[in-house]
Amino acid sequence: MKNLAKRINNENGVALISMLLFLVLLTVIGLTSVSITSLENLTAMNERNYEQRINDQEAGVDPQANVIERTIADAALPATYLSGLGGPVPALAGPTLTAELTTNLIEDDSVNNVGAFGPDLSITIGTAPNQSVVNMDIDYLFTRPKSGNALEFAAGNEGVGNSAAAGGTEKIFQMTSQSTLKGARGAIINSYTCVVSGSCQK
Repeated sequence: MKNLAKRINNENGVALISMLLFLVLLTVIGLTSVSITSLENLTAMNERNYEQRINDQEAGVDPQANVIERTIADAALPATYLSGLGGPVPALAGPTLTAELTTNLIEDDSVNNVGAFGPDLSITIGTAPNQSVVNMDIDYLFTRPKSGNALEFAAGNEGVGNSAAAGGTEKIFQMTSQSTLKGARGAIINSYTCVVSGSCQK
């Protein structure tokens, strides 16, 4: 019985067990901190990629507007816009795009298709590993008399403008820009109104 009482009252090794429990607690805290930091880094990287995709998609708006304006002004797609000459328009999409812009053809093409019914424009932005491919599609939607023309005035709307016969016509286009960066896709859609009076003006 005395031996048992000595063993129960013996505190040898308590410091070792206390330190082991303290080390386990510190390890758990350390692993949690590393996990949180990794998650924050992943969130920051995803946010940066999202912002880059948005910027790349917006970079596709001006080339699309330029192609619309020049093609309508020249009644044909300028050869310098073809991809074989360093331009953004794939060669197979050239004839379809020209018809869509100059003859009011409503074409079923898309940024996701290939060939003549694929993207109307395509540009590559950046360098690896942050390289982004921006595919763009221009779709003719409709033509209407220019706002403020004589027809609207006679209908009770106020405004001054040229009549449809005098060139006061607006062509409405939809411009889609889709970028692919590291496998993730995003798209923006804009409308573009072009006043047609022999040439296209913003």
